[in-house]
Amino acid sequence: MSILKSADAEGSACNRFGYDYAPVPGLGHFIHTYECDGNPLPTFQGEPTRVAVPDSIDAFADEIWNALNEDNKISLYVVYTDLSSGETESRLFNKYTK
Repeated sequence: MSILKSADAEGSACNRFGYDYAPVPGLGHFIHTYECDGNPLPTFQGEPTRVAVPDSIDAFADEIWNALNEDNKISLYVVYTDLSSGETESRLFNKYTK
């Protein structure tokens, strides 16, 4: 996973942060756009957030989508990867499409 962030308020340079995690069943990490409420919304800080991941991609994706602030959520992309076979399954949510 990687996070790209402006190095300064003027956007004159880009800082790149990379993260590698050992695959552990039931454990995931995610990057979200904003750290907390504010005006303007402050950008994400720190490492990707560690989360427990249930066996069901639909349950997990719905849980995340429903937890997002209605005024600020736009889209969500969730990928499940079977650690033994490498097969993936994904879900995409977009506030403006049905």
